[in-house]
Amino acid sequence: MRYRISELQRLWPIAKRRICSSIVACVHRVFSNEKILKNVFGKRSGKRVLLCHLPEAFKFRQLPKYHSNFTECHVIARCFDRLGYIVDCSSRAKTGIDYSPYDIVCGINGNAYMGSFSSDAGINPLRIFYSVGAETCFNYRCTSMRNIEFRERHGHWLLGANRYIPGDPRNYYEARFSDAVICLGDSYVLRQFLNEECDATMYHQLSAFYFKVVDEAADKDFVACRRNILWFGSSGMLHKGLDIAIDFAVSHPEFTLHICGGSRQESDFWRYYGPVIESHDNIVMHGFVDIESKEYAAVLSQCGILLNPSVSEGGAVSVLNVLGNAPMFPVYSKGTGLDLSAVGVEVANVAYRDFEEALLAVDSLSPGEFSRKAWAAYHTVRDNYTLEKYEEGMYNCLKGIIDKNR
Repeated sequence: MRYRISELQRLWPIAKRRICSSIVACVHRVFSNEKILKNVFGKRSGKRVLLCHLPEAFKFRQLPKYHSNFTECHVIARCFDRLGYIVDCSSRAKTGIDYSPYDIVCGINGNAYMGSFSSDAGINPLRIFYSVGAETCFNYRCTSMRNIEFRERHGHWLLGANRYIPGDPRNYYEARFSDAVICLGDSYVLRQFLNEECDATMYHQLSAFYFKVVDEAADKDFVACRRNILWFGSSGMLHKGLDIAIDFAVSHPEFTLHICGGSRQESDFWRYYGPVIESHDNIVMHGFVDIESKEYAAVLSQCGILLNPSVSEGGAVSVLNVLGNAPMFPVYSKGTGLDLSAVGVEVANVAYRDFEEALLAVDSLSPGEFSRKAWAAYHTVRDNYTLEKYEEGMYNCLKGIIDKNR
């Protein structure tokens, strides 16, 4: 009897996990029949695609610009429409969806969990994963090293101010079990995926885009603003290097740091840095700033340097939105997923000393060289990262994937 009890005790944790998983799967099947937005463009005939992204993107009269994902969803749908497909949209691929009408399932949410398409049932759509972040394993390693670098510098952990897995942990599987992957970002981002995957032919690179909110940038007094630094970002503040920006402003009071954004949900970051910010007059907190507002234009006019020490992105739209609307000297990490090295300073290692050295080197430039690089960054983004080029790139990626898999 003792033997049987000990066996039950040993097996209980395993059984418990399986029972819990079965219950979760059952609840998921019962409640996952979400309403799909059908035929978003009212097309009369054609093959059908299920776009797993943001159905609410088709309910706006004018797409908002506080995040690029609404526009990205609309662009993908328009490209499929041009390719002759009827587009349905769901927020996430789920097991409760009937996939039999679809020739393609495409999107950012849940492609690897589509009910394990059964060839016996004749359900085998082409699966396309749109990756808007860095490769999952690469991102996890980078963000873990950022934790360690901060701990070594400050003797304190800020574990809640990081992005360990971009978007959703299932992205790791989606990238590997889809038939094709579109990677947002530059060749550096693409290499992260290729380093983890042997089949390079299924990966396609696509550059990010910016929102034009200023028709033409006005002249700027770079002598007056060159020591004003802008950090513009959202959640994952250690991940995006806000600590580096603040520490630099504390150590170099001759510079002024403007902070736009920053998630208030990351309370451990603010508990640590809140008193630091309040006690330094050369650190200005703007909070969330609408890029279509007068406040945003005013901040851009005040700043001469854009600082972005992010460890990993899928093409940092926040950087493009700044540089595409005002001339500014970019000091940024390779991890932003942008190649602006010809018009700014790209820092390979996201560590305080490396960025401090880069910022001081920029400060030593002549006014003419500083101004020339700032304007060059502005024109580079304006010429190469437009929404029109993004849409044409997306269309070519999707067409190439479809043609290859026919």
